[in-house]
Amino acid sequence: MKWISDLIDLILPRYCAVCGTILSPSEQDLCLNCLCQLPRIDSTRMQEIEKLFWGIIPVERAASYIYYQKGSPYNNLLHLIKYKNHPDTATRLATAAAQELKENGFFEGIDAIIALPLSKKKERKRGYNQCDYIAKGLSAVSGIPVLKGCVQRTIANETQTHKSREERWSNVEGIFSITNPDALQGKHLLLIDDVLTTGATIASCAKSITALPHTRVSLFTLAYSHSRI
Repeated sequence: MKWISDLIDLILPRYCAVCGTILSPSEQDLCLNCLCQLPRIDSTRMQEIEKLFWGIIPVERAASYIYYQKGSPYNNLLHLIKYKNHPDTATRLATAAAQELKENGFFEGIDAIIALPLSKKKERKRGYNQCDYIAKGLSAVSGIPVLKGCVQRTIANETQTHKSREERWSNVEGIFSITNPDALQGKHLLLIDDVLTTGATIASCAKSITALPHTRVSLFTLAYSHSRI
């Protein structure tokens, strides 16, 4: 009932992740002003993202929703999602992204969605994998099923933060393995990650998958850092 939600907002007010103002009952994660200024990636810039993988892995399509820029207050959204137990924020942002991507035909021909797995240690510590929640939002709009348990992270590599571009690529070499090749072979799969910087992690996973016969990949990340390391 509306009066209950209004009472909860009065007792436990919710705040905009960007500017810190109190959210109205109709607002989620961001106030209307910050939502209108969300640094979204224009569809015409998608080829810039695809170019990251040219000559590395064959990618059918690649897309991201917002820019991740150093010093931007919008980075708080990703911090909430990854470290502050707000995975539902990832689902809501991914749902909004999927509505735009669907209009542009991005999902056509894609058979299934795969969220990049975390190491078991990191997922236990965090309590969830944020990429699962991104995949949930995309699936809800596109109708494409999410496949789980087909890919695993076999090496708990060091964090990519503060590493150079070359170190990032070396750090993720061979960290993924395929646990159910029959479920993936011959399919067009959409791989999901939260933030794209050099593309090293998602490319490593894509390499493992495209080693399967007649298997293709497309990529989606919630955010894209175009000031790449």
